[in-house]
Amino acid sequence: MPIIFFFTIATEYGGYFTKYDYLVINQVIFNIYYLIHFLFFFYVFMEIIDDKRFKKYIKIGIGIFLIIFLSDLIFTNIYENSFARTYIAGAGILVLCIILYYINILQSSLVLVIKNDLLFWVSVGLFLFYIGYIPIKIIKTWFYKPDNFFELLILIQSSLVTIMYLFFLTGFLWMKKRS
Repeated sequence: MPIIFFFTIATEYGGYFTKYDYLVINQVIFNIYYLIHFLFFFYVFMEIIDDKRFKKYIKIGIGIFLIIFLSDLIFTNIYENSFARTYIAGAGILVLCIILYYINILQSSLVLVIKNDLLFWVSVGLFLFYIGYIPIKIIKTWFYKPDNFFELLILIQSSLVTIMYLFFLTGFLWMKKRS
């Protein structure tokens, strides 16, 4: 987990730095980030889930995600345009992975000690963020026109990010120390 958090911070800083200091379009940084970020979490959930049927669903989701990423790579300028289809597909598949993870927890004895499980808290944060942000991403990508409505979307987006990181922090605080 610390590696993906560090990678996220580095990506955000790199994207900000290139856009505002060098006035360069920074989409390539985020497009590559989408690939690594989503594949990381797909892998984590596939490894943690016991049910073979659920693992098969995640593998199918990974295949769909990679096909969409490759189509964006071929048909979308990676340097100038956001891979919105890749992002939306990745977010949707990640939400599915989280739901499968929750079902897996409910079917096991892990449900008794869930509050000390970092992945549970991270998945709650990710779930709430992506459920709220997928519609915002769709609206911002294909229906953008600057007005008060879009200022509200940015406020909602910021709130979702804050909520997600509060759940991450909760997970770190509840996590049992390992001896």
